[in-house]
Amino acid sequence: MAELLRNAWQGWLSYTNAGKLPAALLVSLLFLWIYYKRIRQKEFLIYTTAVTVCAVFPVTAAVLMLYQTRFYDYKWIWSIVPMTAAVGFAVTLFVTEFLQELTAGDRKRQAVTGLLLAAALLFCGGIGGRDRESYGCYEERQQAEEMLAELQERLQGEKICLWAPREILNCARAYDGGIELLYGRDMWDGDLRALSYDNYPGGLEDMFRWMEALPGEEAVPDLYCLEAAESAGVNCILLPEDKLPETIACFERVLGVQAEKAGNYYLFIR
Repeated sequence: MAELLRNAWQGWLSYTNAGKLPAALLVSLLFLWIYYKRIRQKEFLIYTTAVTVCAVFPVTAAVLMLYQTRFYDYKWIWSIVPMTAAVGFAVTLFVTEFLQELTAGDRKRQAVTGLLLAAALLFCGGIGGRDRESYGCYEERQQAEEMLAELQERLQGEKICLWAPREILNCARAYDGGIELLYGRDMWDGDLRALSYDNYPGGLEDMFRWMEALPGEEAVPDLYCLEAAESAGVNCILLPEDKLPETIACFERVLGVQAEKAGNYYLFIR
């Protein structure tokens, strides 16, 4: 339960960092409750307020996360909150009934107030700079795409069967659906096969662990992984530059090709 509470609190912080729509929702609910007597759709207001409170407070949020199962993370509990409808309802009520009273019928003041309100809603959507994590992902994807473009240029239209670290494989299919992979994102992202009973053969899982291992951690012999890659029809291999010199030499000897330095990787093309 303590873990669920911690995940709920961290989820709320992460959710609000991505944009300020939850803040717009809270302001809208406050406005609607102040003018509660002038609202006809009271059931909608009561329901929206109740589920919003449940989604914000860690204890009730943890209960909702437990109900929806661990397959979904915190942000999915907000699917029960009609956020867009509530904000839209509050804005519509303000414009149609209160804006004229506040501006005393002055058309120019109404237009300026309407534009300021629209700008406030626009900036609630997370427009602005990326956070550090998303910027890092963007840089990683850009580097991977540059490497994939270089591979395609080198192979000149030939079919690519690729074995590489996961930061490359993570972008390969999105970059070009024709690139064949030994395994995909579901190898390291368990959520992608949480509802599937299919598993990769043990040999491919060994190859994945070997590829992602730090220097000195490779439990599976280099030759075993290399032979498995050859039998799977791999014609392009990218190894991280931190692989041991003995590993690079083994690949060069067995494949009969010289390793090429490409960015932060060693490239082998058969």
